[in-house]
Amino acid sequence: MNGVQISPWRITRISPVDDYSETLFSLGNGRLGVRGFPGWRGKDAPQEHAIFRAGFFSAIKPAITDMVQLPDVLTLRPLGEEPDINVLQELDMRIGVLTQSWDTPRANLRLERAACMADEQLLLQRLTLTAKKAGFYTLESMADALTRNLPVHDDQTIASTELAQLLAIDSITTEQIRCHTLVEKEPLILNWLLLCDREAERWEQVQREKVITRFFVDLKAGESVTVEKRVRVLVGEEDPLTLPSNPWQANADAWADLWHDCDIEIEADDPDFQGALRYNIFQMLCNNASWDRRVSIGARGLTHGRYKGNTFWDTEIFLLPFYLWTRPQAAKNLLLYRVDRLPDAMALAQKQNLDGARFPWMCSNTGMEQCESWDIGLCEVHITADVAYAVQRYGEVTGDEEFMRDHAAHLYRETARYWLSRLTYEPSVDRYSSFFVKGPDEYCGAAINNTFTNYLARNNLTLAIFHGELEPLERERMEGVRQRVMLLYDESRDLFLQDETLNRLPPFVKQDDTPSYKSVCFDRMQRYRALKQADLVLLMTLFPYDFTLEQQRNVFFEYEPITLHDSTLSYGVHAQLALRLSLWDKGEDYLRKAIYLDLWNIMGNTGYEGVHMGAMGAAWQAVVFGALGLWSHNGKMMVDPKLPPSIHRIKLRICHRGSWYRVEAFQEGTSIQKEE
Repeated sequence: MNGVQISPWRITRISPVDDYSETLFSLGNGRLGVRGFPGWRGKDAPQEHAIFRAGFFSAIKPAITDMVQLPDVLTLRPLGEEPDINVLQELDMRIGVLTQSWDTPRANLRLERAACMADEQLLLQRLTLTAKKAGFYTLESMADALTRNLPVHDDQTIASTELAQLLAIDSITTEQIRCHTLVEKEPLILNWLLLCDREAERWEQVQREKVITRFFVDLKAGESVTVEKRVRVLVGEEDPLTLPSNPWQANADAWADLWHDCDIEIEADDPDFQGALRYNIFQMLCNNASWDRRVSIGARGLTHGRYKGNTFWDTEIFLLPFYLWTRPQAAKNLLLYRVDRLPDAMALAQKQNLDGARFPWMCSNTGMEQCESWDIGLCEVHITADVAYAVQRYGEVTGDEEFMRDHAAHLYRETARYWLSRLTYEPSVDRYSSFFVKGPDEYCGAAINNTFTNYLARNNLTLAIFHGELEPLERERMEGVRQRVMLLYDESRDLFLQDETLNRLPPFVKQDDTPSYKSVCFDRMQRYRALKQADLVLLMTLFPYDFTLEQQRNVFFEYEPITLHDSTLSYGVHAQLALRLSLWDKGEDYLRKAIYLDLWNIMGNTGYEGVHMGAMGAAWQAVVFGALGLWSHNGKMMVDPKLPPSIHRIKLRICHRGSWYRVEAFQEGTSIQKEE
């Protein structure tokens, strides 16, 4: 697919470096992210060659921010030896290095890039030229400070064309660019060190917005020269870290530690499956600053500015489980990001004339709502209960009593107070209903009593009642509401219903794999009986012990046929439930789509929108929760494999309640070994 070759540890493509390659070969170390742009040529436009830093946002209009695109300081080019068309692009996931290589009549070229996992401030690039013919060669380094953002409209059908200047240049020298954000006046400093491994004549030029350095070398046939660029990125008043003596080796060592904890070994009929699964894990590691509670993970991570770099419910529901079971400290910091923004969530609730805390649908570092669409921004209220659920799962899997005591109780209480004011009491049925809400399915209009939303709200109230440190009267009130939250259920069919209006809508027939909202007016899609993505199917996977297998099966067969999978979050969720129900054909089909979603560019937007972080988390869950059957319930870890016929073995290392385990599942049985 798309010329991508997959091996257990490498992703390879021979092609021009187009936007798809730029996304596919994105690198990161959690703090810094670099798209896989052509490292041998400068920008054609100021919004190209994207480099991002986690948590670095700037205002593009009042109260609305965008993730700042940094200056391109990585370019290394062999003058006169640039590739014509095709380039061999190879990502070594074991050590986190991208290589772009090509041949010319005079030389062999290899350009290597890494975001150093051992140094959060450090980007690395080196160019090696091996002469085929004796002669003089010129290698050029360029730093381009002219950069612009291209903020992407919330409406996915509108193509953005208006550039935004977020940075102003303060000074530029042969080894440094100093900038600041125009609105916040936040300083940004980029320093670089250039190293050449041969004696060479050096020439430098400082322009208004660019720095150019050239190395002139005389080579015999068969001789090589390498120019290396080490770039340090600093924001605010940060001090530079001590540079590792060999940053390339330090990076490789750091990746070895990550894979020790996070790898999944899998044997499957599909020989590409192992490498594809590792690619999903690789990107989840690249886009998480595990040590830092000040940043979260955007919907496209650090691979693109789509959705203005904002954090959604994707992080808590789809991504958090991966970190929870493999990197507990990372999971804790992702939740502390929300805890630290609880005052902002309380302010947002007050702004909406409600009590307690309401987390924003789209969240930047400001903690305030960034969504400019009414039907989404104000109606997707389940995000608040999603955060509470994620905190609940963190406590269940880690047993972190200190976190639960110091942070969870307050968060449970304030989010539950939000539901007390957001739900509406209907005396005629003695029930509390939710009006004008959207569940995970973003089609079917602003619904009444979306069951996913109400179930998560009821769970949120339960958490507050038992863990929220409430006064007796408030606890009593919450208990009264909790018992009366409307849950739509057809007893005759043992089936939970999505909302009050879905079955009254006319059916919709999808014409092709293109997301329907691109060919059908979004307003019209709201009035079809068709789902954008998993809704109640997702609910079954979040609370597997709350529903019988028959109820789970009934939900799957009721809603799967009308789900269009116009969201990338949908395939992994359907795969997980299908595997738990031993629906092998469905499970394997959805699992392939989930694992290969970006590698095959299934949605057709990976190139111009970045990797789909939430989908990667959903794919991981499909393997680990679905096929392997890993779960924690009442403090006990359980493994109940449901391996489909095409998967013969799964082996991984997981952390549960402070202890590490090696889990291995075969078609014939399971092995669980606790590490001493």
